[in-house]
Amino acid sequence: MFTLVQSELNKVTVFLEKNFRFKSGHLAQLIPEFKLSEIEKNFFPALELLSGKLFPGHDQDPRRIPMGGVIQMSFIAQEIHNKIPDDCPKAIPQFPVLVGDYLFALSFGKLHEYGLLDWLNRMADIICRMNEGGMLRRYLIEEGSPHEQDYLQVLEMEYGLLAGLACQVGGSLAGCTKEQEEDLSQFGRNIGMVWGLIREKYPLDTRNLLIKGREKLSSFPISEGREALLDLLDELEQMSFKTPLKSGCVIKALAT
Repeated sequence: MFTLVQSELNKVTVFLEKNFRFKSGHLAQLIPEFKLSEIEKNFFPALELLSGKLFPGHDQDPRRIPMGGVIQMSFIAQEIHNKIPDDCPKAIPQFPVLVGDYLFALSFGKLHEYGLLDWLNRMADIICRMNEGGMLRRYLIEEGSPHEQDYLQVLEMEYGLLAGLACQVGGSLAGCTKEQEEDLSQFGRNIGMVWGLIREKYPLDTRNLLIKGREKLSSFPISEGREALLDLLDELEQMSFKTPLKSGCVIKALAT
């Protein structure tokens, strides 16, 4: 799925592994029940790296590797928090909370270490919005009778914003214009929502989100990066056809 940037994704993995070795042990030892699939391990870093490939010859900024790691670290921290059940005894969830909080703080430190502080405010805001999205998900979707807009709001906050940032940063580090940054942010937001609704098995139709994503990509010149991102859209579309949905009729998702 991410063949074009596999070698760079391997470097992101090395970066993460190095930072997941805490004094008290490796992340996998500290929270052994926490597992991610291959696409979950690579989705956000791949978006950042592939977006840089839209600008051949300008995608060599060494900061793209740690930035991909920082984005993935934030996703993992949020996932650790999300997997703590509401009815869990107070004595049990404290350690995962500490690990998740540590990863958030570590990601901010890495932005400083690698000269990426320009993205700190945006990253912090998105993390806040992701947490807000998690609260809305529990209130509107898991405990309520959700409408189309409820699903879309939660998907944007929990998946779309971080994916949009990944694409925007990838383009920015490759020297794109502010207008191109905005197009990439919108593209990432749509593709992130598509992946999120597939992952969550929400009863939404992905077609409008996919159409909007392809429209945004069409404004960029033909390149390996553009073709790889179009292929990713195609693969997500196929995945959406095969994914069994949670209860409820299929809703036609509006593109953002």
